[in-house]
Amino acid sequence: MQLTVREPSDQLLRKECTPIPKRDLRKTSVQEEIEAMIDYVYGTNNKGKKRKSNQSMTVGLSANQVGLSKRISIVDMAIGKRGYSDIQVLINPEIIWASTSMVEHGEGCVNLPSIWGYVMRSKRIKVKALDRSGNELLLTLVGWPAILLQHEIDHLNGKLFIDKLIDPKKAHLVEKNDYRQYKTEKKNWTKYIDVSKYIKPE
Repeated sequence: MQLTVREPSDQLLRKECTPIPKRDLRKTSVQEEIEAMIDYVYGTNNKGKKRKSNQSMTVGLSANQVGLSKRISIVDMAIGKRGYSDIQVLINPEIIWASTSMVEHGEGCVNLPSIWGYVMRSKRIKVKALDRSGNELLLTLVGWPAILLQHEIDHLNGKLFIDKLIDPKKAHLVEKNDYRQYKTEKKNWTKYIDVSKYIKPE
């Protein structure tokens, strides 16, 4: 199965994805979609010995980003965090608790490859989900993994990170050839783009 990253104008990115009944996880078609999403993340996560410093990492992917309106997220919480295993599959993930303490973090998105910026997220969250076999999961996440899951669950709810930018009129414009420089200068970046007209109201 070949997956295609959706353009920013694709309305599927702005629609809530449909939950998957546990019984449907037995379907070959659903498992094939999950495998295709895993293959995409493995193919673009840009880590290990072949890592290219001028390319970003794909650390998470939600189904509607590649044209599937289902509540599936694939996350690689192991990047920079030894306490986590490799890529994980989360079916119907839901945040059941979020701390009031917040943290600022830079974010990007495969559907908006030239746009980056800073977002405020809860520092700690609890997430319930199913794995691809239908087993129930309860995750307590802190820091970077919590930020990653909030970003991906937002996707499943039809939201993009630009909706939560600290200053949407000054989103960071990062062309492909600028990425290596951006990694070291993001706090002082001066190439901006106004994305305020694309923000989805709460």
